[in-house]
Amino acid sequence: MTPRIEEWLHQGEYDRAYDALVAAAERRFTTAARAAEALVDLAEFYSLYGEAEAEAWRAALDEAEARWSAAARNERYAALRFELEALAGQVVEPPQVEQPRAAYHVAQGLAYLGRMEAALAALPDPEALPPFLEARAWALSGRVHESLGRLDDAARAHERAAGRSYGKERLWSLLDAAALWLETEAAERAQALLVEAEPLLGEGELSDRATYRYLRARVELLLGNPERAAEEIVQAEGLEAAGAGLSHGTAMVRAQVHQQSGRLEAARAAYQDAEKRAAAGDLPFVWHEWGLFELDHGDLIRAEALLRKVASDEAYPHRAHALADLAEAYYRLGDGAAADDAARRALELGTVPAAHLILGNRAYDVGAWDEALAHYRAAAAAAREGDRDWVTATEMIVDVLAQSGYPNPAEVAELAERLLPYLPPSDEWRETLRGYADRARELALKGRLLN
Repeated sequence: MTPRIEEWLHQGEYDRAYDALVAAAERRFTTAARAAEALVDLAEFYSLYGEAEAEAWRAALDEAEARWSAAARNERYAALRFELEALAGQVVEPPQVEQPRAAYHVAQGLAYLGRMEAALAALPDPEALPPFLEARAWALSGRVHESLGRLDDAARAHERAAGRSYGKERLWSLLDAAALWLETEAAERAQALLVEAEPLLGEGELSDRATYRYLRARVELLLGNPERAAEEIVQAEGLEAAGAGLSHGTAMVRAQVHQQSGRLEAARAAYQDAEKRAAAGDLPFVWHEWGLFELDHGDLIRAEALLRKVASDEAYPHRAHALADLAEAYYRLGDGAAADDAARRALELGTVPAAHLILGNRAYDVGAWDEALAHYRAAAAAAREGDRDWVTATEMIVDVLAQSGYPNPAEVAELAERLLPYLPPSDEWRETLRGYADRARELALKGRLLN
């Protein structure tokens, strides 16, 4: 593949690149090896389209092998054949390759097979690839990191992809990066990427413009601007209705807008819309968020029913958290045995702070201070400082230590001081914590004087 063709692919001039590649594959060559290499180039072009061009991709590889029996020993041929078979769901061992370009296709094949850690290990340094593959390698890295739950790394990889892309592909990478930053609640960073994406919307599809408005609505929600979010989600749903297709995601954001504005019945109606729109694989996501809404707003019976459906879905990727939330519903309904069971099942699937909190509360209720303290410490260690679970767990650590007679006054004072900046002025815990901290300092001073 000539540098000119690679540059056309990089800039999105696919028709021009295709014509040149087909002409090269049909030209009379002096050697079978050169003919096969041209067909491998053509197969690589088809691979960029994935399943949509799988038959043409296969035909190009088959013809390359028919023209030159040694084609199978060509690293790029072997990698493209593996990627194609992986795309079709055929589980085969990847070829051993050294060339970065071949390694990219091996990594893509491993990702198709769901072998994400192996895909990440196989992926070459994107900067070692031609520019048209460099951008795709960064995007692949982003998808792999996302599947592994490494959202910050995934967002950064999509940003790198955007920096090496043009036109609609740059737009897609910017939208992907913005969506991932929103998952980490980095609203300002997502907002900056959407500003970059806006001039490119004309090159995208109707669905891209709907996604842009949907992401803008989520940014405004995170920034505490529900009325602006409402304006954006109206535009998003309008674009979807015009042809992109109504999605469950826009209905869920509409529910969040109503929730943040205190319109609880309107929020419930929006969750019902989301449930109607969702495909089978998306329903657990809708039920989980809806269940949390009901848990926060007092309808514990409905919350338990929704969360029980989610927790029973073994394919749901956030099942451990759903089980922990179900445990909270049972706890608040007064069914301690069911709460214990759901929380322990959650911890069998992963370290979930909320599950430790429920088990800590159960121990606290019967005065089992050591057991309660162990669970609260585990919850605080697993949560990010400042998150709701961290705040709750740390409050309870301080409370248990106080209830146990201040065995370590210095720790009580230190934790109370760390907590205070995360509590709003109206939080009733503020005065409790100040009282605990004052008492702990008195005890620590007495201990020093006695010594």
